[in-house]
Amino acid sequence: MLLSFWLLLGLLPCVSAAPLEDPFPGILFADFAKVIKSSFGADITLATVLMLLFSVTNNTDLLNLHGQQQAVPTNTQVVTSWMAAFVRAIKDRLQTTYDTLFLPTDRHEDQSPKQQTTILGKKLDFFCRSLNLYSHNKRGTLRRKLLPISTANICPVLIITPTVMQCSDATCPGRALTQYQRYRDVSKATLLRGSECFEKVPVLAGKCPACSSMFWADHESFNDPSNDRRLAIHLPDAKYLKVGTQVWVDRLVSRAIVNANYSFHASTAAVTEFWNYSFVQPSGTTFKLTRRHTWKAFVLESIRLLAEPSGAELLFVDNMAVKDLVTAAYEYLGDGGIIRSAEGHSCDECCHAFKDVADVIPNQPDNPAALAGHDENHAVPEYAGPAVEDAEAMDVDDVPASDASEPAGGAALSNPADVRMIAHQDEMGVRAVEGLPCSLCQLLTLRSSEDYNNYFSAPRFYCVETICAPCGVVLAWRKFAKSEGVAKILRFLEDVYPNPASRPSYIAIDKGCALLKHIVRQGHWPAWEPTTRIIVDSYHYINHRVTDHLCRTWCNPAPLNGDAPNLVVVDKDKQGNPYYKRAFNTQVTCEQLNAWLGGFQTVLNRMTVSNFDFTMHVHRNASVSAGKQKQQK
Repeated sequence: MLLSFWLLLGLLPCVSAAPLEDPFPGILFADFAKVIKSSFGADITLATVLMLLFSVTNNTDLLNLHGQQQAVPTNTQVVTSWMAAFVRAIKDRLQTTYDTLFLPTDRHEDQSPKQQTTILGKKLDFFCRSLNLYSHNKRGTLRRKLLPISTANICPVLIITPTVMQCSDATCPGRALTQYQRYRDVSKATLLRGSECFEKVPVLAGKCPACSSMFWADHESFNDPSNDRRLAIHLPDAKYLKVGTQVWVDRLVSRAIVNANYSFHASTAAVTEFWNYSFVQPSGTTFKLTRRHTWKAFVLESIRLLAEPSGAELLFVDNMAVKDLVTAAYEYLGDGGIIRSAEGHSCDECCHAFKDVADVIPNQPDNPAALAGHDENHAVPEYAGPAVEDAEAMDVDDVPASDASEPAGGAALSNPADVRMIAHQDEMGVRAVEGLPCSLCQLLTLRSSEDYNNYFSAPRFYCVETICAPCGVVLAWRKFAKSEGVAKILRFLEDVYPNPASRPSYIAIDKGCALLKHIVRQGHWPAWEPTTRIIVDSYHYINHRVTDHLCRTWCNPAPLNGDAPNLVVVDKDKQGNPYYKRAFNTQVTCEQLNAWLGGFQTVLNRMTVSNFDFTMHVHRNASVSAGKQKQQK
């Protein structure tokens, strides 16, 4: 009985997993060359041959359909509609080199396009059969369904090497580099190249025999003559970046990580998980990307993006820890929160031709407190604050009369009128303010770091202040600790605009009236009066004009009485009726940035101050680049 049982087990069919791929064609090169020579013209190039080969091996589903249609008993055509479509696609790719696919005996010049398709279709059918890539035999019997072709046997051998050919040191220019490592000492790394993962990739380094400088794929290192240490120059055009002890990524991967963080508001942990699930695990490797790899790729790619506009040399101490590199990179490239790539920005949304006289619509309200876009059909509320003679706001009585309507003299009279807006975002949520808001930031001056050296994490700071143009281009940003004081705002403005000639004609901020009061009281008004007028946003003005005389008198963002001809223009509606329109967008841009930046709040609040500063500056620069690309389109 037991013997019978084992016999039955032996007769049961064995179950095994079906292969997912077919091996790459094993044709000998000599036979392959004969097929090419007998089928195609003598002028065919290697690139065209490889294109044909990989087109065939990457379209096995089409070959299955072609074989099935050929096997139909009533079909006597060698070239099916599937093969004809394949031929036309190849013709579209080759364009001018299409003729090299024909032999002189084909006399294709005398043939119609349909006849040429038939000739080339027969050639490709023979080519596929020579590669053993056919599903049905000549009798129409199914041999097997073709599976996707494996490319494992034709994967290139990748080696990570320096991109320079000779030493770049001034003391030994032009000296060839030596590969100084013995092969048994060469490290083998995992390389992420696009969506592919390659393991055991050799990493080679070059060495200058004269100055002992070392050259790697992503940086050069040399001895610091003034100190007992080695310095490293991070190469801006590096092909690969080292993100771990034995992990490298190409620039496509590092850029994708930066773009995912910017576009999807994704944390490094989220990007890491996505990459492992989407690309690493399907490759069948044992490697696993970690959050530290992703963060370092973000940092190394970002410092190159920050240095690109100015062409700054990325010189740091060699083998720095990532946290130290982040701190050093922001100190070197952060510019105190000023976005250098946005310097000198001007566009039609931000700058208009300066006007001395306002556009006027007859029989419109002439109350200086009236607001365009709000009070055309409403009575302007009366002032209900403290008596003028007792009002603290009247500390600005000494303001020159020239400021009553427009900035007097200076850049405002010679240059187009432009607007800059200041906005902020607190850690608990976004407040509606003029211009672009931001997230939490840090005071970047030395004195600020001394004043607030007990702030260990980004959420402990009060808010981030951002200067931006009406079109959305960010110009500068800064973290404020404890409060959003007007003294800090003024110092921020003076740091961003040290030269009066570079100051905008208007600065819109929700605390504009308090800022103006502070400027006058502290004696800074003579420096700002010739170039700039400080206004508030419309939301602030509508409520504050009733109780604050200074805000009502000096900070109207769009006066209807013509006091500010560069802030209000006349336009026509669909019926051709004239109406007053604000010349600059000082509200929508702010709300858009607040909404966009709010998506980063959870991630940014968990960062250290140095990581926060670096990430925030990268995001600000990325938004400038994205804005410029949209304007170019």
